[in-house]
Amino acid sequence: MKTTKAYLVEPMTGTIRMVAIPEENRLDSIRTLIGCDLIDMVRIDDQQAIVVDDNGLEETLPSFTQLDGYPSPLGGILLIIGTDENGEIVDVANVIDEVAGRLTIVRPVFHPVFEALNGPRIFGTRLSAMEVRLEHRRPTVIDEATH
Repeated sequence: MKTTKAYLVEPMTGTIRMVAIPEENRLDSIRTLIGCDLIDMVRIDDQQAIVVDDNGLEETLPSFTQLDGYPSPLGGILLIIGTDENGEIVDVANVIDEVAGRLTIVRPVFHPVFEALNGPRIFGTRLSAMEVRLEHRRPTVIDEATH
């Protein structure tokens, strides 16, 4: 069975990996990979595009991805595909490290704040607040050959 090489970005795990999309039932395979029915495409350049969940930014987001030079965040799992001069899907041409270098995954990180308890028969700490900061990281490349 003939397949097309693409890269799958999973923001929740902070990873990017190569996947093979079968040419037969390609659209169904893409929808299954990114976990949605309504998809859209974001152009990276003349040879690459990102397939995204069309409703990815309308849901509660535990994380999202930013593409260098693109103003809007991208919600959900992303599929980076190659495109030819006619807009048809082909093997992605850029190496995975190059693609990962243009993406930033943004996730909230919670930091607990404790207060000391001192008094008669009380000694210890209790949670008094949670501080939130945003973590910005490039996705980690998962090499399937080593796993």
